[in-house]
Amino acid sequence: MQFEANDKFFEQARRFVLVFTCEHCAYYDLKTGGCIHGYPNEVHKSDYCHSSPRWIVPCKDFEMI
Repeated sequence: MQFEANDKFFEQARRFVLVFTCEHCAYYDLKTGGCIHGYPNEVHKSDYCHSSPRWIVPCKDFEMI
């Protein structure tokens, strides 16, 4: 599942402190920038989500820290 995020999505994400990228996940390895489960995670990282077009690809294993 993926969706193209618009300005309203990012405004609400800031207002409601919605976190959804790898950098906010308990399974994110700060040393390598990868997922500790070994999943490919480029499309789940903040840089990808904020690029143009802005696609959000939620990770099924996301666990907020």
